[in-house]
Amino acid sequence: MIYRKCLSITKQRKRALNRRMMFFYLLFLVGLLGTYNALLKNDLPEVFKYYKAEEESFESSHDVFLSAFPRGFAWEVISVHSEPPLIAFKFRHWGFFEGPYKGHAPTGEMVEFCGMGLLKVDESLKAEYVELYFDPGELFSGLLKGPATSESQPEQLESSTRCPFQK
Repeated sequence: MIYRKCLSITKQRKRALNRRMMFFYLLFLVGLLGTYNALLKNDLPEVFKYYKAEEESFESSHDVFLSAFPRGFAWEVISVHSEPPLIAFKFRHWGFFEGPYKGHAPTGEMVEFCGMGLLKVDESLKAEYVELYFDPGELFSGLLKGPATSESQPEQLESSTRCPFQK
């Protein structure tokens, strides 16, 4: 159960998300819905942003990952390390990369990342606080493994498929 009046969520010690995003974030945590923008937003330099959360809407973020993982992208709690009220847990997010991802062809391989989380609950076990720690690079290393398609680098593909003697 979620206690929405006092719920606060942070990701890797970043600022708390607004209440609308927190609600969807918790739905993601229980596997009912997801919001990749909340999970993957970062402050990296542009050249290292393999997913640009600020350019994606809620709907487009789901389209990107639903097409990359047509059989689903499961989220599971692997182990629980403490009891309420502050619950520490380890999680895994995984799926088979069987559809295109932003200009990269699918590999058919399993892509996964693992992380740790803290969940604070009140005396009636309603969630008050969720904090997640994970490395998004684990996810993107699998998604960028497939060969580039024409969507991502048209000039590179064009030059590589052209006759080398033709100018």
